[in-house]
Amino acid sequence: MKLTAVDLEHEDYYTINRRDPLKYSLTKDDSRLSHSVHGVIKYDYIDLGKTDYHFKQAFEQQEISMYFERMNLLSTTTIDNLSSRANDLHLRRSDIKGNLKKAVLQIYPEMAQSNPIIYHIALHDKNHKEKGDRNKGTRCPRLYFMLGTNGHIYILFFDPYHELNPMIKADSRD
Repeated sequence: MKLTAVDLEHEDYYTINRRDPLKYSLTKDDSRLSHSVHGVIKYDYIDLGKTDYHFKQAFEQQEISMYFERMNLLSTTTIDNLSSRANDLHLRRSDIKGNLKKAVLQIYPEMAQSNPIIYHIALHDKNHKEKGDRNKGTRCPRLYFMLGTNGHIYILFFDPYHELNPMIKADSRD
């Protein structure tokens, strides 16, 4: 359904489409809305070279294909609907701590103060079983994005070795 001038004023388009400020924390209502509408992919805060997790890194062909599959998925369904496939997609909310916190502070220090909603999603299929290891060249790529108002999805980082928020090793004390 296309909205018309009767539905929205000229200024409303600028408000809806504007970039979310980094110091802004989503309200509960904003968060509910953004989880329940189809995503709108935005690149306002993409890392293009400031951290080790920038998008100028080499991508493998499968990762490029999977990137566009994930963008299509995020823009044609809702985060709420994707939650039923969270394990297959490796779609997880990421706490801002550890390596992710270091990367966020390096690129946008004010973002870390606002406690944004950041997710990561795998750029491989559900059958991928290898753990990422930069030293061995074993890739287990993740895409990190921040949820904004009105369903905006801000692409942030590309983590080819799953270092920003690595899987926690199980306690081996038996």
